[in-house]
Amino acid sequence: MTALSKRPFLLIVSLFALSLFHVACGYHLVGTSSFLPEEYQNLFIERMKNNTSWPDLGQRMDEALSREWVRRRRFQLVESRDQAQIVLEGSIQSISMLPVQLDERGRATQYQMTLLVSARLIDPRGEEPKVLWEDKAFSRRTSYDVDASSANYFDRQIQAMEEVSEELSRALVTAVLEGF
Repeated sequence: MTALSKRPFLLIVSLFALSLFHVACGYHLVGTSSFLPEEYQNLFIERMKNNTSWPDLGQRMDEALSREWVRRRRFQLVESRDQAQIVLEGSIQSISMLPVQLDERGRATQYQMTLLVSARLIDPRGEEPKVLWEDKAFSRRTSYDVDASSANYFDRQIQAMEEVSEELSRALVTAVLEGF
């Protein structure tokens, strides 16, 4: 074999080795794998404890989390803690709205809403629950425009609350599944 004929062979061998490396290194798309053992099949989602002055925020978060877990199809959602092999529990620590853009008269035209939760995934089946994943300060934020003189000021706030609840739920489920 001449030096020139060895080049394509080396290129093919190199590409093959590189493809094996990607398979072996655990590369995967975000949110498509799980660090949790396959033995865990049943998940119970406890109602989020709402530590804010927004009474319906807990319900919005609970619904968004349930929809996201169903969408991912990794676990069977069960109706009671007794039926579960794992439990997601948590609390809504805070929700804040800060003006981030003002008009020429000093009125807010854009707000940033930040939602902060504490959450953990546990295996409750032993004498002491086994913590599988935990984040005491998990947050997401969204921005929304308002017209201070408009009648839909509070509607935009509620829409933003829906958006940030959905975004936080997506990110939280991904973090739990990926073990981040």
